[in-house]
Amino acid sequence: MVFSGSDSNGDNGRNIITYQWRNDPDLSSKSDMDYVHDLIQSLTDHIYSNPKDYEAIFLRGNGYLDSQQYDLGIADYSVLIDLPNPDERALNNRSLCWRGLGEFQRGLEDSSGAINIDPDYRDAFNNRGMLYADIGEHRKAVIDFTRAIEIDTDYWYAYNNRAHSYLIMGNKLDAFQDYEKVRELLGH
Repeated sequence: MVFSGSDSNGDNGRNIITYQWRNDPDLSSKSDMDYVHDLIQSLTDHIYSNPKDYEAIFLRGNGYLDSQQYDLGIADYSVLIDLPNPDERALNNRSLCWRGLGEFQRGLEDSSGAINIDPDYRDAFNNRGMLYADIGEHRKAVIDFTRAIEIDTDYWYAYNNRAHSYLIMGNKLDAFQDYEKVRELLGH
């Protein structure tokens, strides 16, 4: 932090605070998680006054997911899933909450539900693949990771996940090729 400046009379007795933001580890005393908790509180206040603001409910669910408050995320996403037209994003994200709780079958049901609503939902295929990998069904995981890659050929995360499943299955050549693709996509 640098103190500089002068008052209106040109007197340097008054200091103005300016920041040299480069290389200043003390610029913010807040962590990313502090911001997530602030966001959750702000959205909670907003939802209290606007209980049908479904986008705010979705965003708060994302905050709960990011902060590993999976039960609360499930509650918010369930509001959106129980609407006459379920939100595939909420199904997909609720599947991640179930995964965080170790409820892999429930996660598979939700990610499959998201795929049924949107058969080109890249993230739902990737997330279902991760759930299959969690329960040791790597062949099914590879199928889902491959589908995510077909939808988005630049989706490095699905290549990385598929490589991991290939390795576990003993398929080192395909794993190596996928890891090389990840390096290429990430510019390493």
